[in-house]
Amino acid sequence: MRVKIKQSVPKIYFIPSLFTLTNLFFGFLSLTSTFYGKYRWAAMWIIFAACLDGLDGLVARATKSSSDFGLQLDSLADAVSFATSTSILIYFWALKPAGYAGAFFSFLFAAAGLLRLARYNVKTKSAPDKRFYQGLTVPSASVFIASLVIFHPAPNYGRVMAFYLAVIVVIISLLMVSTIRYRNFISYFVNRPIDIKSALALAIIIGGLLFKPKYLILICFTLNALSGPVNYLAFIIKKNLFKKKDAKKSLSATDLNH
Repeated sequence: MRVKIKQSVPKIYFIPSLFTLTNLFFGFLSLTSTFYGKYRWAAMWIIFAACLDGLDGLVARATKSSSDFGLQLDSLADAVSFATSTSILIYFWALKPAGYAGAFFSFLFAAAGLLRLARYNVKTKSAPDKRFYQGLTVPSASVFIASLVIFHPAPNYGRVMAFYLAVIVVIISLLMVSTIRYRNFISYFVNRPIDIKSALALAIIIGGLLFKPKYLILICFTLNALSGPVNYLAFIIKKNLFKKKDAKKSLSATDLNH
């Protein structure tokens, strides 16, 4: 007799999946906008997709509807909305004059994004610290690139600008696949009671979005990209200082014994 093995049906929750599919839809709009040469709109759709990507996780946790299916669907949507759409936008907006080299650097961003997403899926199953991410997140990297496009939406068809952007793409790609810790700001602000500093930061963000949104987005996501390396360097410096202090204490202790 053959024993029939019942396969568990994955749980699919409507509301978080709706947010994720809307995120995917915005990524698709970004791709089509890039192909039509509407680079500002392509960048804007990426930012809208990032907002939906941040909300679907919050909604899933608030409604207690998190699932493995939702995790995989979210990663697949991010692969299109951020890794793919941003790499295509990079190529047509600035790296097209570089030819094959421009295509390579554009692909580099997509490859780093997919590697980052795959690692995140594996790490999530081992219950990591929700307060921090390992490496720059793909949505943050994509919004940083999108903020550059919004700041100067006209195509940067020049070899000098292509070189500078290629360097930026390499740095951002390395940050995505790195093991440098980045704080989860969404979890930090959502789970944190509002105090005077948080209220002031919120007021600055709202004011910036109302009056100078492109400046605010560029500054915030530039600082976010730099926060990981800066905190890592600060940690290394503190570690070396503590080692020097311990070495001095041990030397002074040996001198006293003699």
